[in-house]
Amino acid sequence: MAVAPASRLGDVRQARELLRNLVGKELKVRYKQSALGFVWSLVTPLLMTAIFTVVFATFLRIPVEDFASFFLAGYLVWQFYANSVNASVGAIVSNGSLIRKVYFPREVIPLSLVLAQAFHLCLALLATAPFFLLQRGNFLPYLPAILIGIVLLVAFTAGMSMVFAALNVSFRDLQELTQVIFLAWFYGTPVIYPLYLVESTAQAWVKGLILANPMTWFVQLFQTALYGIPAPIPEPGQPGAPPPGWPSLTTFAVCAAWAVGTLGLGWWLFRRRAVTFAKEV
Repeated sequence: MAVAPASRLGDVRQARELLRNLVGKELKVRYKQSALGFVWSLVTPLLMTAIFTVVFATFLRIPVEDFASFFLAGYLVWQFYANSVNASVGAIVSNGSLIRKVYFPREVIPLSLVLAQAFHLCLALLATAPFFLLQRGNFLPYLPAILIGIVLLVAFTAGMSMVFAALNVSFRDLQELTQVIFLAWFYGTPVIYPLYLVESTAQAWVKGLILANPMTWFVQLFQTALYGIPAPIPEPGQPGAPPPGWPSLTTFAVCAAWAVGTLGLGWWLFRRRAVTFAKEV
């Protein structure tokens, strides 16, 4: 018999200690016997920024000012999202023995992985703050926008993680397909190219597809608050890209709609399928 949503929500609240323990375990296991430990939260995005800057700014000459800071602002968001869902997609199956033996709210498994990645996102944002301050100017007045963005991004990611985790129990190939899906999704998100380039050069259906991509809006939110509005490399004597600022109300509204809708869908789907997890894993 299906459990009422309010009852399952109460179960999750009662499982806060388990959730904290799982988050702590995930953080410890990830960096066990690692010389750099949590420093990898910073090293990985900086290495990716260096590689993509050389390839896309130097060789391919993507026309955007301060490409490194532009890319980093979007990549931190993408890295959190992709790492969370990729970690969650096989989480129910890999914890099959525990699920068969013990009852607990199954939601805490993907939620713990998302929260662990959120911890890394916050560390990375703190560590890279001086870089953005030096490259793009003072973004500190827009910290409220960044904090709201983190909450909305975590909610959206939690919903997607529950969807992928639940579906993978019955469709095990999804875990392998996720890598391909997210590779294509990455290039369909304006992380390595500015949205204005799509608007000015791409066909209407391509622009529509990119604007329908929820990650486009989350990336735009963080890019605006940390980097500013992307603009072409200025000619000598011409003003550069606008400094960090407030994301538009439209951006906030679209991100909020995706966050609430996806979290609701993920919770509903996960709840419906959770009753058979013990049999299927």
